[in-house]
Amino acid sequence: MLSDNNIKMDDIRVKMLERPELDNPVLIEGLPGVGLVGKLAGDHLLDELDGKKFAEIYSIYLPPQVNIQKDNTVELVNMGLYYWKNKKNDMILLLGGFQGLTPESQYRISDKTLDIAEELGVGRIFTLGGLGTGSITKNPKVYGAATSKVLVDELSEHGVVFRGSGAIFGASGLLLGLGMDRDMDAVCLMGETHGQIIDAKSAEVVLNVLTSMLDGGADGEGQQDDRRAEEGHGQAVLHGSAHLHKIVHSYLSASTGLSCAACLAGRTPDMHPTMKEKASAPMISSGVMLALIMV
Repeated sequence: MLSDNNIKMDDIRVKMLERPELDNPVLIEGLPGVGLVGKLAGDHLLDELDGKKFAEIYSIYLPPQVNIQKDNTVELVNMGLYYWKNKKNDMILLLGGFQGLTPESQYRISDKTLDIAEELGVGRIFTLGGLGTGSITKNPKVYGAATSKVLVDELSEHGVVFRGSGAIFGASGLLLGLGMDRDMDAVCLMGETHGQIIDAKSAEVVLNVLTSMLDGGADGEGQQDDRRAEEGHGQAVLHGSAHLHKIVHSYLSASTGLSCAACLAGRTPDMHPTMKEKASAPMISSGVMLALIMV
Protein backbone atom coordinates (compact mmCIF):
# COMPACT_ATOMS: atom_id res chain seq x y z
CA MET A 1 0.00 0.00 0.00
CA LEU A 2 1.04 3.60 -0.51
CA SER A 3 2.23 5.26 2.67
CA ASP A 4 0.29 7.97 4.47
CA ASN A 5 1.86 11.33 5.14
CA ASN A 6 4.88 11.34 7.41
CA ILE A 7 5.21 7.56 7.65
CA LYS A 8 8.75 6.29 7.14
CA MET A 9 9.11 3.13 5.06
CA ASP A 10 12.50 1.44 4.90
CA ASP A 11 14.35 4.77 4.70
CA ILE A 12 12.13 5.85 1.82
CA ARG A 13 9.09 7.97 2.68
CA VAL A 14 6.24 8.53 0.22
CA LYS A 15 4.22 11.63 1.08
CA MET A 16 0.85 11.45 -0.64
CA LEU A 17 -0.60 14.86 -1.45
CA GLU A 18 -3.54 13.37 -3.31
CA ARG A 19 -4.75 9.91 -4.31
CA PRO A 20 -5.76 10.33 -7.95
CA GLU A 21 -8.17 8.03 -9.74
CA LEU A 22 -6.46 7.33 -13.06
CA ASP A 23 -7.57 5.56 -16.22
CA ASN A 24 -5.06 3.31 -17.99
CA PRO A 25 -2.09 5.44 -16.89
CA VAL A 26 1.43 5.37 -18.31
CA LEU A 27 4.48 6.24 -16.20
CA ILE A 28 7.07 8.56 -17.76
CA GLU A 29 10.43 8.91 -16.00
CA GLY A 30 12.42 12.11 -16.60
CA LEU A 31 15.27 12.18 -14.08
CA PRO A 32 18.74 13.69 -14.66
CA GLY A 33 21.28 11.67 -16.59
CA VAL A 34 23.47 11.90 -19.70
CA GLY A 35 23.12 15.37 -21.23
CA LEU A 36 20.16 15.98 -18.89
CA VAL A 37 18.10 14.73 -21.84
CA GLY A 38 15.51 12.89 -19.75
CA LYS A 39 15.17 15.71 -17.24
CA LEU A 40 14.72 18.35 -19.93
CA ALA A 41 12.08 16.24 -21.65
CA GLY A 42 10.26 15.49 -18.39
CA ASP A 43 10.31 19.11 -17.18
CA HIS A 44 9.02 20.26 -20.56
CA LEU A 45 6.12 17.80 -20.41
CA LEU A 46 5.23 19.01 -16.93
CA ASP A 47 5.15 22.63 -18.11
CA GLU A 48 3.13 21.84 -21.22
CA LEU A 49 0.57 19.59 -19.57
CA ASP A 50 0.20 21.54 -16.32
CA GLY A 51 0.66 18.31 -14.40
CA LYS A 52 -0.51 18.21 -10.79
CA LYS A 53 1.82 16.90 -8.10
CA PHE A 54 0.27 14.09 -6.09
CA ALA A 55 3.22 12.54 -4.28
CA GLU A 56 6.75 13.26 -3.07
CA ILE A 57 9.42 10.64 -2.47
CA TYR A 58 11.91 11.46 0.31
CA SER A 59 14.88 9.27 1.09
CA ILE A 60 18.18 9.12 2.92
CA TYR A 61 19.53 7.85 -0.39
CA LEU A 62 19.11 11.28 -2.01
CA PRO A 63 21.71 14.04 -1.53
CA PRO A 64 21.83 15.49 2.03
CA GLN A 65 20.62 18.99 1.24
CA VAL A 66 17.71 21.37 0.99
CA ASN A 67 17.03 23.61 -1.99
CA ILE A 68 16.36 27.33 -1.58
CA GLN A 69 13.12 28.37 -3.25
CA LYS A 70 12.29 31.67 -4.95
CA ASP A 71 10.65 32.94 -1.76
CA ASN A 72 13.83 32.03 0.19
CA THR A 73 12.19 29.14 2.02
CA VAL A 74 13.80 25.73 1.74
CA GLU A 75 12.62 22.37 0.44
CA LEU A 76 14.10 19.01 1.32
CA VAL A 77 15.39 17.18 -1.76
CA ASN A 78 12.77 14.80 -3.13
CA MET A 79 11.41 13.21 -6.27
CA GLY A 80 7.98 14.34 -7.42
CA LEU A 81 5.15 12.39 -9.01
CA TYR A 82 2.67 14.33 -11.13
CA TYR A 83 -0.43 13.30 -13.04
CA TRP A 84 -2.32 14.58 -16.05
CA LYS A 85 -5.81 13.41 -16.99
CA ASN A 86 -6.33 12.51 -20.63
CA LYS A 87 -9.08 10.80 -22.61
CA LYS A 88 -6.76 8.15 -24.02
CA ASN A 89 -4.10 7.47 -21.39
CA ASP A 90 -3.65 9.35 -18.14
CA MET A 91 -0.01 10.17 -17.52
CA ILE A 92 2.22 10.00 -14.45
CA LEU A 93 5.52 11.90 -14.51
CA LEU A 94 8.43 10.95 -12.23
CA LEU A 95 10.66 14.02 -11.97
CA GLY A 96 13.38 15.40 -9.74
CA GLY A 97 16.81 16.97 -9.60
CA PHE A 98 18.65 13.86 -8.45
CA GLN A 99 18.84 10.10 -8.59
CA GLY A 100 19.90 7.77 -5.80
CA LEU A 101 23.55 8.15 -4.80
CA THR A 102 24.47 4.45 -4.53
CA PRO A 103 23.70 1.27 -6.48
CA GLU A 104 21.54 -0.01 -3.62
CA SER A 105 19.61 3.24 -3.50
CA GLN A 106 18.92 3.06 -7.22
CA TYR A 107 17.34 -0.36 -6.77
CA ARG A 108 15.31 0.58 -3.70
CA ILE A 109 13.96 3.88 -5.02
CA SER A 110 13.09 2.30 -8.37
CA ASP A 111 11.32 -0.56 -6.60
CA LYS A 112 9.35 1.90 -4.46
CA THR A 113 8.38 3.83 -7.59
CA LEU A 114 7.09 0.63 -9.16
CA ASP A 115 5.03 -0.08 -6.01
CA ILE A 116 3.26 3.24 -6.55
CA ALA A 117 2.88 2.67 -10.29
CA GLU A 118 1.46 -0.81 -9.78
CA GLU A 119 -1.12 0.38 -7.27
CA LEU A 120 -2.23 3.17 -9.59
CA GLY A 121 -2.71 0.70 -12.44
CA VAL A 122 0.19 1.69 -14.69
CA GLY A 123 0.25 -0.50 -17.79
CA ARG A 124 3.31 0.85 -19.57
CA ILE A 125 6.49 2.66 -18.54
CA PHE A 126 8.54 5.07 -20.62
CA THR A 127 12.00 6.04 -19.38
CA LEU A 128 13.78 8.96 -21.04
CA GLY A 129 17.49 9.59 -21.24
CA GLY A 130 20.52 10.28 -23.38
CA LEU A 131 23.00 8.05 -25.16
CA GLY A 132 26.45 9.63 -25.09
CA THR A 133 28.53 9.38 -28.25
CA GLY A 134 31.25 11.97 -27.56
CA SER A 135 30.28 14.01 -30.60
CA ILE A 136 27.77 16.74 -31.42
CA THR A 137 25.20 16.20 -34.16
CA LYS A 138 22.62 18.55 -35.62
CA ASN A 139 20.20 15.68 -36.25
CA PRO A 140 20.32 13.35 -33.24
CA LYS A 141 18.81 9.89 -33.50
CA VAL A 142 16.60 8.27 -30.86
CA TYR A 143 17.89 4.92 -29.64
CA GLY A 144 15.69 2.47 -27.83
CA ALA A 145 15.40 -0.67 -25.75
CA ALA A 146 12.36 -2.52 -24.47
CA THR A 147 11.19 -5.39 -22.32
CA SER A 148 9.78 -7.45 -25.20
CA LYS A 149 10.29 -8.03 -28.91
CA VAL A 150 6.76 -6.77 -29.54
CA LEU A 151 7.73 -3.42 -28.03
CA VAL A 152 10.99 -3.38 -30.01
CA ASP A 153 8.96 -3.75 -33.19
CA GLU A 154 6.64 -0.96 -32.08
CA LEU A 155 9.60 1.33 -31.41
CA SER A 156 10.93 0.59 -34.90
CA GLU A 157 7.66 1.79 -36.40
CA HIS A 158 8.29 5.19 -34.78
CA GLY A 159 11.77 5.62 -36.18
CA VAL A 160 13.70 4.43 -33.14
CA VAL A 161 17.05 2.79 -33.87
CA PHE A 162 18.90 0.13 -31.89
CA ARG A 163 22.47 -0.78 -31.03
CA GLY A 164 22.11 -4.45 -30.09
CA SER A 165 24.48 -4.05 -27.15
CA GLY A 166 25.36 -1.81 -24.21
CA ALA A 167 23.78 -1.06 -20.83
CA ILE A 168 21.31 1.41 -19.34
CA PHE A 169 22.22 2.70 -15.89
CA GLY A 170 20.15 4.29 -13.15
CA ALA A 171 16.38 4.61 -12.96
CA SER A 172 16.02 4.56 -16.75
CA GLY A 173 17.33 1.00 -16.80
CA LEU A 174 16.09 -0.34 -13.48
CA LEU A 175 12.47 0.65 -14.06
CA LEU A 176 12.61 -1.61 -17.13
CA GLY A 177 14.44 -4.48 -15.46
CA LEU A 178 12.47 -4.48 -12.20
CA GLY A 179 9.24 -3.79 -14.07
CA MET A 180 9.68 -7.03 -16.03
CA ASP A 181 9.29 -9.00 -12.78
CA ARG A 182 5.92 -7.29 -12.36
CA ASP A 183 4.84 -8.03 -15.95
CA MET A 184 4.96 -4.32 -16.83
CA ASP A 185 5.66 -3.29 -20.42
CA ALA A 186 8.48 -0.76 -20.52
CA VAL A 187 10.62 1.06 -23.04
CA CYS A 188 13.61 3.37 -22.81
CA LEU A 189 14.01 6.23 -25.30
CA MET A 190 17.55 7.62 -25.49
CA GLY A 191 18.44 10.72 -27.44
CA GLU A 192 21.81 10.74 -29.18
CA THR A 193 23.99 13.32 -27.43
CA HIS A 194 27.58 14.29 -26.74
CA GLY A 195 27.38 13.17 -23.11
CA GLN A 196 29.03 16.11 -21.34
CA ILE A 197 26.76 18.82 -22.71
CA ILE A 198 23.18 19.74 -21.80
CA ASP A 199 21.28 18.91 -24.97
CA ALA A 200 17.85 20.41 -25.67
CA LYS A 201 17.75 19.15 -29.25
CA SER A 202 18.21 15.58 -28.09
CA ALA A 203 15.38 16.07 -25.59
CA GLU A 204 13.19 17.42 -28.38
CA VAL A 205 13.64 14.39 -30.65
CA VAL A 206 12.94 12.07 -27.69
CA LEU A 207 9.72 13.96 -27.02
CA ASN A 208 8.75 13.70 -30.68
CA VAL A 209 8.99 9.91 -30.51
CA LEU A 210 7.24 9.75 -27.13
CA THR A 211 4.27 11.82 -28.26
CA SER A 212 4.09 9.83 -31.48
CA MET A 213 3.86 6.60 -29.52
CA LEU A 214 1.33 7.96 -27.06
CA ASP A 215 -0.88 9.75 -29.53
CA GLY A 216 0.01 8.85 -33.08
CA GLY A 217 1.96 12.03 -33.76
CA ALA A 218 2.61 15.54 -32.46
CA ASP A 219 3.79 18.82 -33.94
CA GLY A 220 7.23 19.66 -32.57
CA GLU A 221 6.69 23.36 -33.30
CA GLY A 222 3.16 23.59 -31.89
CA GLN A 223 2.11 26.41 -29.62
CA GLN A 224 0.69 26.12 -26.11
CA ASP A 225 -2.68 27.46 -27.22
CA ASP A 226 -2.87 24.68 -29.82
CA ARG A 227 -2.04 22.17 -27.08
CA ARG A 228 -4.80 23.49 -24.87
CA ALA A 229 -7.28 23.34 -27.74
CA GLU A 230 -6.47 19.65 -28.27
CA GLU A 231 -6.07 18.78 -24.61
CA GLY A 232 -9.20 16.68 -24.43
CA HIS A 233 -8.11 14.54 -27.38
CA GLY A 234 -4.91 13.06 -26.05
CA GLN A 235 -2.51 15.59 -27.63
CA ALA A 236 0.82 16.14 -25.88
CA VAL A 237 1.88 18.82 -28.36
CA LEU A 238 5.39 20.17 -27.92
CA HIS A 239 5.87 23.88 -27.35
CA GLY A 240 8.95 23.98 -29.57
CA SER A 241 12.71 24.02 -29.30
CA ALA A 242 12.83 27.62 -28.07
CA HIS A 243 11.17 26.60 -24.82
CA LEU A 244 13.54 23.66 -24.34
CA HIS A 245 16.50 25.91 -25.02
CA LYS A 246 15.27 28.30 -22.34
CA ILE A 247 15.03 25.41 -19.87
CA VAL A 248 18.64 24.48 -20.68
CA HIS A 249 19.93 27.91 -19.80
CA SER A 250 18.06 27.86 -16.51
CA TYR A 251 20.42 25.04 -15.49
CA LEU A 252 23.64 26.65 -16.68
CA SER A 253 26.08 28.82 -14.76
CA ALA A 254 29.70 29.72 -15.24
CA SER A 255 30.84 27.21 -12.62
CA THR A 256 29.15 24.11 -14.03
CA GLY A 257 31.74 23.38 -16.71
CA LEU A 258 28.87 22.38 -19.00
CA SER A 259 27.79 23.91 -22.29
CA CYS A 260 24.62 23.92 -24.31
CA ALA A 261 24.84 21.52 -27.25
CA ALA A 262 22.45 23.60 -29.33
CA CYS A 263 24.71 26.64 -28.96
CA LEU A 264 27.87 24.70 -29.82
CA ALA A 265 26.24 23.16 -32.88
CA GLY A 266 24.90 26.52 -34.04
CA ARG A 267 21.31 25.24 -34.01
CA THR A 268 19.64 28.07 -32.13
CA PRO A 269 21.56 31.36 -32.57
CA ASP A 270 18.55 33.54 -31.80
CA MET A 271 17.29 31.79 -28.67
CA HIS A 272 19.72 32.98 -26.02
CA PRO A 273 18.31 34.65 -22.92
CA THR A 274 19.87 37.93 -21.83
CA MET A 275 23.11 37.99 -19.90
CA LYS A 276 21.11 39.05 -16.88
CA GLU A 277 19.01 35.90 -17.10
CA LYS A 278 22.14 33.79 -17.47
CA ALA A 279 23.71 35.38 -14.42
CA SER A 280 20.66 34.58 -12.33
CA ALA A 281 20.49 30.94 -13.44
CA PRO A 282 20.86 28.44 -10.57
CA MET A 283 23.98 26.34 -10.29
CA ILE A 284 23.93 22.63 -11.00
CA SER A 285 24.97 20.97 -7.76
CA SER A 286 27.53 18.21 -7.50
CA GLY A 287 24.70 15.69 -7.13
CA VAL A 288 23.37 16.47 -10.59
CA MET A 289 26.89 16.41 -12.03
CA LEU A 290 27.30 12.91 -10.64
CA ALA A 291 23.98 11.93 -12.13
CA LEU A 292 25.24 12.92 -15.59
CA ILE A 293 27.01 9.58 -15.80
CA MET A 294 23.62 7.86 -15.81
CA VAL A 295 21.03 7.65 -18.57
